[in-house]
Amino acid sequence: MTIPLLDLRLASDPNQKQALLDLLKDCLFNVGFLYIKGHGVPEETISDLSEKLPSLFDIANSSKSRLSKSNSPHFLGYSGFAEEVTLGQQDLREQFDYATELPVIYDKDDNEIHEGKDFSKLYWWLRGPNQWPTEEELPGFRSALESYHNALADLSYRFLHLVEEAFDIPLGTFDQIFGIDTSRQVSDSITSSTSYSQTSSRKTYLPSQHRIKLVKYPATNDEVGQGVGPHKDSSGLLTFLHQVGQEKGLEVLDKDGNWIAANPIPGTFVVNFANPFEAATDGAVKATVHRVVAPTERDRYSIPFFMGLPPNLTVSEIRSCVPEAVRKMRRDEDGQEATENAVSSFLDPRWDNLGESQLRKWIRSHKDVGRKWYGDEVVDYYIQ
Repeated sequence: MTIPLLDLRLASDPNQKQALLDLLKDCLFNVGFLYIKGHGVPEETISDLSEKLPSLFDIANSSKSRLSKSNSPHFLGYSGFAEEVTLGQQDLREQFDYATELPVIYDKDDNEIHEGKDFSKLYWWLRGPNQWPTEEELPGFRSALESYHNALADLSYRFLHLVEEAFDIPLGTFDQIFGIDTSRQVSDSITSSTSYSQTSSRKTYLPSQHRIKLVKYPATNDEVGQGVGPHKDSSGLLTFLHQVGQEKGLEVLDKDGNWIAANPIPGTFVVNFANPFEAATDGAVKATVHRVVAPTERDRYSIPFFMGLPPNLTVSEIRSCVPEAVRKMRRDEDGQEATENAVSSFLDPRWDNLGESQLRKWIRSHKDVGRKWYGDEVVDYYIQ
């Protein structure tokens, strides 16, 4: 397996757009990972944030304690070295988690339904404000992160339109999920602002809370250290990863069980889809297992952006948007049993709700935070 590199500028060329869509469809079905260039995110927006990462991780320990994720029921803030767990093992990294800045709406005492939403559901507590270093501690950081967040959110909406076109899903199908402006026509260019025309009578959703991790992998002497253990992404719909500098570490599992290096390529993002879209498409869009091997010589930094989904959205609702011709692709290629195996690890028989899945993910990764804010009974339920 090789990881394809797609130039999204070809979407603006009528003579080359179909070839781009064919390649996109092929790599999402067969590989599940790709690099993109010509994505339209200004280099200055990327560098303004990435250049601040060493200083961010060098702030005083007292500041890191003040920003600790343990202070946040939304699982936002700082995690110290080896505090996060994947597959039961400690990840050799430290990180800051940020998200779309949103107010708290969870109300455990309010059992009323508000426009189809019950805000007493525990998963609504995942939505809430970030914990920021002060301007004195890190000048310009908040502005840089919010600019990066907005640019990546815009890219994610535009990229999803290309995915719709590649799989012959009606253009604009997923607009309502993200609360996109539907008053204008869809843009033909991946590098320009996107607007949408489709309307829908399906239920409305609150704006999604996208998430960003700012990650430092300190250099270790361990040749097989687990920066992040093998996993499929589950934080939202898809991931855009900026690998800062030239430090290697990201690896992707191919269909034969071999680890393929996804080394940094200047000017690109690494893109992969997460469990919810794999489940919703019955495996037609592949969520691929990947890992990070801890660096041995120099510290490694990375910035993954996770395209969030409304917590009251269900896999069934996403699946209902996907044409049957798409959902049968994996069954036609690999057979019914293989398709079921591809998505079964994500679909918990206790729920169809994505908010439940997200809460489970965060509690399993940070049990101490879960026990502090949600209690032993909830934690024990979700780690079963």
